[in-house]
Amino acid sequence: MKLSFFLLILISSIAFTAYEITISKSFIKLPRPGVDVTAGFGTISANTNLKVMNISNKNFKNIELHSMKMAYGVMEMRKIINPKLGPNSPLVLSPGSDHLMLFGINKKLVSGQNLDLTFLFEDDAGNKITKVFEFAVQ
Repeated sequence: MKLSFFLLILISSIAFTAYEITISKSFIKLPRPGVDVTAGFGTISANTNLKVMNISNKNFKNIELHSMKMAYGVMEMRKIINPKLGPNSPLVLSPGSDHLMLFGINKKLVSGQNLDLTFLFEDDAGNKITKVFEFAVQ
């Protein structure tokens, strides 16, 4: 009896930690010739509260999340540290607003190709979750 109760609790806790993390409208802008920096966009949704800890892909030296806003007639771009998303607050990355900055392109990007970016998330309990999202180069 005690063993079956323990198994029931274990199974319920495993089911509870099933993360649903999705992305929609994901794309990477084709950089101008001779430029080794570009931007990426998409909307990331999750069924639990998460922080973005890291983003990587072997074709780029570094990937960061940035915000853009107009301040006193000048467009300002700032790095976002560990942005959050949750059940009612997706992370929206769009042109002219929050976006991915992809630095140090190691291999030429071609329109129509798809690239997998690896996202490392952390939940409120400190658990790490890795998710790979496909981005179309446009």
